[in-house]
Amino acid sequence: MSYKPKEVTIAGQKFSIVYKQMKEYGEFDADANKICISNKIKGEVLLDTLVHEAFHAMLDISGLGYILEDVQPELEEALVRAYDHILTPLVKELYKDFYKK
Repeated sequence: MSYKPKEVTIAGQKFSIVYKQMKEYGEFDADANKICISNKIKGEVLLDTLVHEAFHAMLDISGLGYILEDVQPELEEALVRAYDHILTPLVKELYKDFYKK
């Protein structure tokens, strides 16, 4: 299976997904409504990276990103990584169990 979406809609806003050579796995660009993804990753790592960047987009759209940035610049990334490591695995497992039935 080749999973490589070209765009994603988050809270009614479309974001293009650009695959390119980059050091990081992904990067969210709020000004350009764009998510950049490393062209070296694929499969579940790609999915996890898109979820990670979509969480950044959600924080930006909601305005929470601005509050987090004002409190402490690293707080947003810490919150997103907590979601990555705690909730994302649970959600994936629940979806897997749900669709088995």
